[in-house]
Amino acid sequence: MAIGEASRIVRWYAYAGCLAVVPFVVAGFRLPWYGTAVVLGAAMAAWALLLTLVRPTATAVALPAVWAAAGLLTVYGTGTLLLHGTVSAGALAAGGYGWALLVAALSHQRRRNAAAHRHVTRPGATPHARV
Repeated sequence: MAIGEASRIVRWYAYAGCLAVVPFVVAGFRLPWYGTAVVLGAAMAAWALLLTLVRPTATAVALPAVWAAAGLLTVYGTGTLLLHGTVSAGALAAGGYGWALLVAALSHQRRRNAAAHRHVTRPGATPHARV
């Protein structure tokens, strides 16, 4: 069961989410070398997750963990920006990335469900096949 590529607008949301993490990375360069390494590692993992959700893939991503991370980042980033009224690198990165992750996760879930439905309903497939 292959999951297709996301629509163009969802891919643009994902690219914007990757860019939203850049201020966090830039702020990380003021840390000692080990802090910078942790920030770069976290940013690369975030970019990989977001881009994995929008590209064609043969397997599904564990969406409960993605939904939890997206929800927490969105609430933290948006709440911090709205309540404090000042823009910080962490709040901007968390809010922008969180919203992009929500859009990408929803798109991935819808494409995965559609692929599973196509897989089960094709001629010769058993109706109770595990997908």
